[in-house]
Amino acid sequence: MGCILGLLCPCFQPKTPESVRSKTIEQELRTQQKQEESIINLLMLGAGECGKSTVVKQMRIIYSTGFDDSEKLTFTPIIRDNVIRSIAMILQSMIYLGIKFDDCSLESLAEEIRDFQKDFDVTKNSEIPNKIVDAVEKLWTDPGLQSCFSRSNEYNLIDSAKYFLEKIRVIASSSYLPTVDDVIRSRDQTTAVKEIVIDVQTRQHRGTFRIIDVGGQRTQRRKWIHAFDNVTAVIWVAALSDYDLTLQEDPKRLTNRMQESLVLFESTIHMPIFRCKNIVLFLNKTDIFKEKIMFSPISKHFPACTSGDNYEQGREFFSNQFLSKNQSEKRRIYRHYTCATDTNALANLTNSVVNTIIEDVLVKTGLA
Repeated sequence: MGCILGLLCPCFQPKTPESVRSKTIEQELRTQQKQEESIINLLMLGAGECGKSTVVKQMRIIYSTGFDDSEKLTFTPIIRDNVIRSIAMILQSMIYLGIKFDDCSLESLAEEIRDFQKDFDVTKNSEIPNKIVDAVEKLWTDPGLQSCFSRSNEYNLIDSAKYFLEKIRVIASSSYLPTVDDVIRSRDQTTAVKEIVIDVQTRQHRGTFRIIDVGGQRTQRRKWIHAFDNVTAVIWVAALSDYDLTLQEDPKRLTNRMQESLVLFESTIHMPIFRCKNIVLFLNKTDIFKEKIMFSPISKHFPACTSGDNYEQGREFFSNQFLSKNQSEKRRIYRHYTCATDTNALANLTNSVVNTIIEDVLVKTGLA
């Protein structure tokens, strides 16, 4: 009887181990597909050195588990490399800019550091000898070196150079464990597409975000296209403090970083895949920008800017430069001023951004 019913109606066919296994796999695939469809893909874009990776680190700290001690330790060689490269860059720039030490006897210490940096390979050994630490501390107090440091807009120096150089003895210690602030300020060039998935809970909404971070240097931009599929929203990060800096990848040092960011922003948002995507614009490094405009006039690099050393007018000038690039009536650009190294301030801001993105998704899917 069972065989007859099985022939007449497939639903009466007896369950075999293979059919049960197949059904289980199908259910798991459907569940995974639903979960994948519910994830909000957030793409982080911007030119090199703008602070994208710092924002991603902060979002991990704010919304996820942050960094445990074992993960912090992985940043030790990166931070030690940052500090040695920073002092070596300043010393090299003193030669380039024709700046002398006030204390000429320090030249021998400078030569020691240059020689040490040439052979310093953190992948093999990241230890910094005490004599190098002593040398860096003595050199850092010299007015001549400080004069060169104050002109760091004329060469490529990481933003956290002063922060790390002033704590080199702690960093060089054998018991050194990077703090959260050290991790945030560390600089390691993004050379691959990196992803983190975080569950975000605000007072208004809850959602799962996949944050995709890609390198901003010219050599890395060819990888961007591989991260464009199924993007829900884009966060574009631009450093306000880039207005008087030149592009690191430009050997002739003729390309202004802010101009590069503006051109890249315009060309990217007008790509067909982004034509109807809303953009969250982070004008980053407001703290550095606020200090810098007091001694480095914006008008020297952007003659149309008449703000002088007025912080609010200066940042508004660059905000208008970016917003004017939007030629699509179907797209909105949400502009925010940010300091990516300030966790508390960024937490308040990202809550607002998350709510905006989720509400946009709800509207587009007809659920709002």
